[in-house]
Amino acid sequence: MRAMTALDQYQRLEAVASWRPAPDAYEREVVVSFGNATLTLMDMDDAPRAHWSLAALEEVPGAEGRLVLSPDPDGAETLSLDDPDMIAAIRAVRSDMSVARTARRAWRLMLPLAAVLIVAVGALVALRGPLAQEVGARIDRTTWDRVSLNLATAQISTPGASLCRFATSAALRRSPGHPQLLRIAQRVGGAERMRPMLARFDGPLVLSLPGDLMLVNATALAAATQPEEIAGLIALAQGRLDAGADRAVIVRELGLIGTARLAMSGQVPREERPRLLAALSRDWVESGAGDPAALRLLATAQLPTLPVSLMMSDAGAPEERVEAIQQADVIGGAAYTPALYDADWLRLSAACD
Repeated sequence: MRAMTALDQYQRLEAVASWRPAPDAYEREVVVSFGNATLTLMDMDDAPRAHWSLAALEEVPGAEGRLVLSPDPDGAETLSLDDPDMIAAIRAVRSDMSVARTARRAWRLMLPLAAVLIVAVGALVALRGPLAQEVGARIDRTTWDRVSLNLATAQISTPGASLCRFATSAALRRSPGHPQLLRIAQRVGGAERMRPMLARFDGPLVLSLPGDLMLVNATALAAATQPEEIAGLIALAQGRLDAGADRAVIVRELGLIGTARLAMSGQVPREERPRLLAALSRDWVESGAGDPAALRLLATAQLPTLPVSLMMSDAGAPEERVEAIQQADVIGGAAYTPALYDADWLRLSAACD
């Protein structure tokens, strides 16, 4: 039986705190929810304001009895808490994470020697794939989130591409996701939470990434006639994340040496990013690696699979994959609760106009 960690103990804890988005802005009250090593900030109308990883936060000086945190090195954006339980939870989990980071640093110090050994063994062509997968399996979630941010930023920086609702790609780092897409993602569920962002770019209906980001293409909204089509696309991306499909694509494309460099540096070289984006886009259409997990999510959410199967067919997915998605439909002609009600669907449909 797995021992309870500080993270397990404080799941779903909530508290009211003061959030200042910029040095010259007024503080405002927000509700802080403690999640999977993250803090989610919601305003008093339940609208998401920010989604922070505890590992990326810095503690800054504050009044006695308060905990002040910032995601910025210069402390421009701050969150001030005085709730004792929430402060204890954050400090306990950050302490656990500090211990884990120390262990990872020790492991990374061994990587130069390990890399030499890996290169020698990698001369055996038959072992390159399994060794790369082994190295890839050691890469932590924070690194994969950083890779996703690198790739999403590269995609948004291509000619004609842009984020909907945001002026710059900086929102990719801070935003918890587009509100209506986030509502659909919460309905779909999944083992690892994603931040669905809406963007216009030349690429697949959804850019599925190896970490907490996914980019839903505005062309998907333009082609969709009902929210269940978008719910199906989000489920397919969530299934790929839960199954590690996009991480496997990155490892396969980088190979043994590139994956070892990623493990050591935590970054994908800029010159590699277009090639990796192209590989992820192809795999999204051609591969059903995450489909079993996605279909289970749709069945649990009581949502049909037929709408997304038709979208994937139009996108060029293999016929056998489309048929498998259709045959997994557990709704049929039965009534179901829509993925979004009409007002929210209209808002989402017009979000990139």
